[in-house]
Amino acid sequence: MKKLAASLLIVLVFAQCQKSEKLHPVSQTRILMDTIVQIVLYQSGKTDEQLQKIINQAFKRMEQIDSLTNNYSDSSQISFINKNASLHSVVVDSSLMSILRLGKKMSHTTNGDFDMTIGAIKDLWQFQSEHPHVPDSNSIKYNLKFINYNLVELDDKEIKFKKSGVNLDLGGIAKGYAIDEAIRIIKQAGVSDAMVNAGGDLRAICSDLTRGKRNIWVQHPRMHGKFVGHFQLDEASVATSGDYERYFFQDSVRYHHILDPKTGYPARKCVSVTVVTKYAMEADALATAIFVMGPERGMVFVNNLPDVQALIIYQQNNKLKAVGSTQLMKKFRFSKNWNSGHFFKD
Repeated sequence: MKKLAASLLIVLVFAQCQKSEKLHPVSQTRILMDTIVQIVLYQSGKTDEQLQKIINQAFKRMEQIDSLTNNYSDSSQISFINKNASLHSVVVDSSLMSILRLGKKMSHTTNGDFDMTIGAIKDLWQFQSEHPHVPDSNSIKYNLKFINYNLVELDDKEIKFKKSGVNLDLGGIAKGYAIDEAIRIIKQAGVSDAMVNAGGDLRAICSDLTRGKRNIWVQHPRMHGKFVGHFQLDEASVATSGDYERYFFQDSVRYHHILDPKTGYPARKCVSVTVVTKYAMEADALATAIFVMGPERGMVFVNNLPDVQALIIYQQNNKLKAVGSTQLMKKFRFSKNWNSGHFFKD
């Protein structure tokens, strides 16, 4: 297996600003939410000390969200909900309720291709352990009956599961919410130019300092340290889902962590999906859902959504192919010979 820590430390998408005498970035990088998180501020009129204080406040908010949504912490509220919501209604923190509401909305919008109840199946694969493995097919079949976002009831302040066995996993949406909250804190502090990058999911806001100067590079899914290409981004969110983030091999077959909620097995139609939209939380969930849909159905879905752009990398005849939404393809610049290699289909 590719070591979990190593896979999570790879930045899937990164931003790079052209050199300018006016640019004076102030940044911090921390390990948070099982990945590298970098916050960069560009702002005139504030001292470095003031900017560092704002960054600390943004990180504090992200840490609060992580403490609510971390499935691998017994003290998190999401763990408490998973243990108790089938027995009785559970009062939910307002921030977590915001995530749950959007999660259910995204599950409905994508017809379950993104489903926050995926936890019951995801636990079987044990991707977070040192020894992930392909689960017994009967176990997968049994646990599929717990994968249905309609089994989750939400009212103003409480959550209830309709049956025992439902297990929420917010890994496909919580990180995006944390990024959005960090940007909210930064904007409230009077900073108008910043970037929050959490392991390849990012959101940027801009002023004249960086307008037209920030390029987003999409990592090559089969060649470490190489890139599919790049595009210019001023103010939006970007999220990438790929089969190279967390995976293991068994009997020479690659098994990755992006599971199809309808089958319980890794989705096989895409290699990576990059989504661009306003909010990081939506980009996070949509990247997962489109990965499950595949290139054909995924592009139809994207083209019916306002203000959403996407790049889908998939494998055909042992070579990588790309398809993207019209607006993104107008500004995307592919790296030379990015798809020249031949890759074994797995």
